[in-house]
Amino acid sequence: MRTPDDRWADLAAAALAGELSEKEAAEFEDLRRADPARAREFAELDALTRRLRQGDLTWTTPRDTGDLGTRIEASLAREEGVLLARDAAGSRPRRRWVLPAVAAACLAVGLVVGLTGPGVLSPVPAGPPGTLGAVEAVEVSEDAGGIAVDADVVAHTWGTEAYLEAEGLTVGATYELVFVGADGGEFSAGEILGSEVPIVCRMNAAVLREDAVRMELRDNARTVVAHADLPTV
Repeated sequence: MRTPDDRWADLAAAALAGELSEKEAAEFEDLRRADPARAREFAELDALTRRLRQGDLTWTTPRDTGDLGTRIEASLAREEGVLLARDAAGSRPRRRWVLPAVAAACLAVGLVVGLTGPGVLSPVPAGPPGTLGAVEAVEVSEDAGGIAVDADVVAHTWGTEAYLEAEGLTVGATYELVFVGADGGEFSAGEILGSEVPIVCRMNAAVLREDAVRMELRDNARTVVAHADLPTV
């Protein structure tokens, strides 16, 4: 399952390439407003790509596909071909810009590890449920028709984090994600608003993974619209 970081990285890279659709641009703007740190990081990347463009390097991408990753990769391949052709023709060499451009794009696509994580080469933790930092896939059951919800959870020393992806929620309606403990205690991980576009977000609750046995997405009337029974740690 793709994580919210993957979606942010795709949108950030497409924004740098000037290839966001109207809906993607609105989604990206919402994500930037919700996370000032990422907004600052994107501003720095944007400034870097502007500097690269001053060397006659431009981001041009085909618009024959809606897949962000494919569009970005095609753009980079196309630029490299143009620069190599210039070299072969004896014009002023530009190949020194290819690597920085690719690096900038890869940095955007890899924001999850490059900007919000400990480092590009840091290994992702793995292990059974409850392993600190490991992404744990959970099986979500939809209790309301017309919606689709996927989720992963991550155990932390300070609580439990959920990677949530949801579609089909009532536009503008408020939904709360709640973790339920073995003793019946409830721990809110925050609220989201239904949207026309898929919702991809990270939500946190102040309950240790080992103490959580269930996750519920509830509407404003506290009706459960989706839930997941969490494996015992």
